[in-house]
Amino acid sequence: MGSPRPSAIRRSVAFTLIELLVVIAIIAILVGILLPSLKNARELSRTAVCMANFKQIGTGFTAYAIDYKGAIWESGNLSPFRFWYAQPRNARQAMSAANPAVLGPAFEYLSIVDRVFECPTAKRKSGTQFIPAANDPYWQTPQNSLQLVIFNQFLSDRSLNFDYTMVTGASGARVDNTNTLVGFDTRAAGWSATTPRSGPPPAASIKLLKGIPVYIEEDTEWWNARSPDGMFSNWDQITDRHGKKGHTVYMDGTVELMDTPKGSNPLLDTDRGDLIGNDIWARNSRGQWFWLAPSWPQYERPYGWTTAPRAINGG
Repeated sequence: MGSPRPSAIRRSVAFTLIELLVVIAIIAILVGILLPSLKNARELSRTAVCMANFKQIGTGFTAYAIDYKGAIWESGNLSPFRFWYAQPRNARQAMSAANPAVLGPAFEYLSIVDRVFECPTAKRKSGTQFIPAANDPYWQTPQNSLQLVIFNQFLSDRSLNFDYTMVTGASGARVDNTNTLVGFDTRAAGWSATTPRSGPPPAASIKLLKGIPVYIEEDTEWWNARSPDGMFSNWDQITDRHGKKGHTVYMDGTVELMDTPKGSNPLLDTDRGDLIGNDIWARNSRGQWFWLAPSWPQYERPYGWTTAPRAINGG
C-alpha cells in the first residue's frame, strides 16, 4: 500500500478559520478570568508587605521605649523644631549652619530605613511629581527643611518621604499605658472632611480602637502629598488603598487594617463619609474626651500627652 500523498497529510492537521476563532475566544475568556485574580494576588502581596512595614515600625518604637524609660520617640516639637524623622544635631537648639539637621530617632531603631515607610502600592508618589523639588519654598521653611536631610541621605526616587505618618498625640506615649482609651466619632460617616468638628462627642457615637494609634497610613491626596509633614492630624485622612482600608500600628505593636468611614470619591474632601484626624479622640482616667490629633502646632500635643489627655490652647 502506498504512503498518503503530502496534500492529504496537510489537510488532516490543518485548522479551519472557525476552529482558530473558537480557540482565540477560549483564550480570551481564560485571560479575562485570570487577570483579575492575578491583580488581586499582587495587591494582597503588596498589602502583606505594607503590614510587615508597620510591624517593623512597631518593633522600632518598642525597642526605643526599652532604652528610654518606657516612652516612644516624640512626634514633633515646636521650639526648636524637631521631629521623629529628623532633628538638629543638638536637639535642644534650632537648626543652623553650625547645627545641621541629622536623621531623627526613628531611623536609629529601624532597618531598611529607606523603604520601611513606603507602601508598595503608593510608592511614596504624589499626584503631581515623582522627584522632590528641593528648591520649592515649601522645603525652605524652618519646619519642613528638616526633611531635606532624608532626601539627601536616601537617594531612591520618590516625591514623599513617608506613606505612613505619626499621630501627633502619640508623642512620647508610654508602651505600658492601659488607662487611656482611644476611639473615633462614628458621626463622621455622615459628614464631609470639611464639616466643622467640635466636641467632645456623645459617648454613644464613639467606637473604640484597639489601642493608641501611633502610625497611620495617610491618604496621599488628603493630605500627605499636599502637606507632607510626616504627621497625622487635623484634616488628614486614612487611605483606603488596601481593599477600602488603611493600616495603623498601635502602641502594643498590633497592626490593623482599619475599618473606618471613607467617602466614595477619592478626589474630593466634600463628599460624605470621610474620617479625619479631628474625629479621633482620647479619654483620660476621669472619663473626659480630648482630640488625639488636632491641628498641629495650633493645638500642640507635648511629649507624654497620652499619659494624661487634656486640652491645650483650648483644643
